[in-house]
Amino acid sequence: MAALAALVAAALGLLTLPALAAPVPAGPGTYVPQRIYGGPSQPALAAWGIAYNRVSNELLVGDYLSSQIRRMSLDGRILGDLQNPGNRISGVASALGVDPRDGAIYLAVTGEGRTSADVRKYDKTGRYLYGLDMPTSTTWLTVDSAGYLWVPSAYKGARLTRYRVDDATQRATAVLTLAKAGTGPGQFGSLTGLGTDAANNVYVADVGNKVVHAYSASGSWRFDMGKGLFKGDIRGVAVDPASGQIHVANSAAGTIEVFSPTGSRIRSYASLGTGNGQFVDGARQLTFSAAGQMYAADYGGQRVQRFTAAGAFVAAYPSPALPMDRAGIAQARALDVDPVTGDVVVADAWGQRVLRYAPDGTLLDSHGRRGSTTPDGMNYPKGVAIDPSTRNVWIANFEGAPDLVGFDKGFDTVVRRIVTPRFINDLEWSNGLLYALERRPGALHVYNPATGAEVRRWVSTKGLIRGVGVDAGSGNVWITSDTKPEVYVVAPSGAIVRTVTLGGLGWDVAIRGDYAYVADTTGNKISIFHRTTYAAAGTIGAAGSRFGQLKMPSGIAFDRAGDLFTVETGNGRVQQFSTRQGPGAESTRPGVALTGPGLGAGQVTATGTAHDASGVATVSVRVKDVATGRYWNGALGTWTSTGTWNAAILWGPNAASTWRYTVTSTLPQRSYKVEAQATDRRGNPSTIASQTVTVP
Repeated sequence: MAALAALVAAALGLLTLPALAAPVPAGPGTYVPQRIYGGPSQPALAAWGIAYNRVSNELLVGDYLSSQIRRMSLDGRILGDLQNPGNRISGVASALGVDPRDGAIYLAVTGEGRTSADVRKYDKTGRYLYGLDMPTSTTWLTVDSAGYLWVPSAYKGARLTRYRVDDATQRATAVLTLAKAGTGPGQFGSLTGLGTDAANNVYVADVGNKVVHAYSASGSWRFDMGKGLFKGDIRGVAVDPASGQIHVANSAAGTIEVFSPTGSRIRSYASLGTGNGQFVDGARQLTFSAAGQMYAADYGGQRVQRFTAAGAFVAAYPSPALPMDRAGIAQARALDVDPVTGDVVVADAWGQRVLRYAPDGTLLDSHGRRGSTTPDGMNYPKGVAIDPSTRNVWIANFEGAPDLVGFDKGFDTVVRRIVTPRFINDLEWSNGLLYALERRPGALHVYNPATGAEVRRWVSTKGLIRGVGVDAGSGNVWITSDTKPEVYVVAPSGAIVRTVTLGGLGWDVAIRGDYAYVADTTGNKISIFHRTTYAAAGTIGAAGSRFGQLKMPSGIAFDRAGDLFTVETGNGRVQQFSTRQGPGAESTRPGVALTGPGLGAGQVTATGTAHDASGVATVSVRVKDVATGRYWNGALGTWTSTGTWNAAILWGPNAASTWRYTVTSTLPQRSYKVEAQATDRRGNPSTIASQTVTVP
């Protein structure tokens, strides 16, 4: 970062920061919790993987966000979930395959949180059997009519392997491996989706070479199809059992391309968009029913779409849709505070949007959807920063396009788009410059927002990095490590002048006055250090989900008054802390009223009010399926035997709040008992209010 100080000085000559509303405190002070914003929520079906089980005559649909597998009827009714140890799949649920002989189910598991079980096997009823430790990370798979498991090397490597799975030993043994790296006919670049036909020929999408390869079950190359047709992302492949025609998800274009059994292109159907027969950012996995209906996972649209084999749209499921709560947060990663209004702006990575809350917790705006183009497309946004001079809101999309986008304060206009490297994980404003941290392989990019030009770059010598905070006075930059409990203080020259040790892995950094505040995401606290002596100066929070406790804090920011706001990825919320004195000790119970549960599009939505003179801290909701005795667990996105309490979303005055909780995935023709309980800021619980509602 040589010459960074000069660049900062030059920027100061062009931009004048607004004066602080109050003097910066001399010390960190004692922070107490003030309010919670938002709450965890996710759609009922962020469909990614999909497979038809001819033995049970059901659809299996992978919910990419909750990592659950939904069992659905062919007309789109949710029937239940696969049974998982601990009620959770460790990792991200990806492609599905079914053994047509006995209905056994295979699930590819990838992403963060994955164990050694790259593939999980279930019986036809959805009972978990065992996990398979595969030689490579597994994103895509399929099962042929002889029961062999086909696995490509996905986005890394150039291999396609056919495995025999032995239930007795619970092992998968390779019986055929095709290693065909290259760019010529039949050669592999980066492999994704695949499917097989009645003769066990395999068809595998090659997004690297932008073709689909056809191989026999014995490994002989037959032909390539789609050369010159595919321009980018290729996903699912499925074969019509009646005609043998091959359907391919041309996800970059939003179409489904159809080829003859010999590889000639016949037609295409569908397009990009949000309407019927359109895909938001393209289809993922595809599957055919025994009746010849084609079902496609529309991940961005949070639904499954059904077509005839000829490509005519039939229906979209669930019908009606079962969306997440509009004010809820699927995966909070970053936030900033509007310097004028005090609004809290949150990047919801899995919700593919940015939320704006008023200071009283009211949701003011929700902008964005899954997509790669402006103005509303978002691609896992993990960074947000508000320009203090213009109030423009800048969003960093972690997975690439539309990259780094600046919006006006109302999200009405795109003021600039900057093409950046992938994996921008954090943003920070300082002295008129925008700092963008590239998580992997690890770099810090400094941009001039007026021109979009990169004015400086620092390449990490410490490997993967996570979050950034800028000391405007010294020009030093505080950067957290992605793999070590360390914070690196980098001088304008680019030299690391200090390594500060954390209790756990850090995330974001915010510097105010003489102190640097670091989100210790695995230690579940905010650690405070003196910005020049680097001495530890205290902590905020402790592990947990109660008021004032933290679970995986990531983004942090201050408002002009000095209140600290932190996103909690683990709790799906934002929490505000202040040095203002909290309420005194008292034992008066708060009051809670349950004004509904009501029904909205088949979802159970509990609503009500809560009041307490010292302030309402939380409202919790418990929902029981009367017929089965099982309880909704919103964090897991499924029904469990444990009587789980779920956090409701609150807004309005602290002393008299309004609240709401939405059960996103209900089963039809069931009665549900809904209970609500409030807790005040002193930890006193209310009595429990309850009602029962029936879903038709």
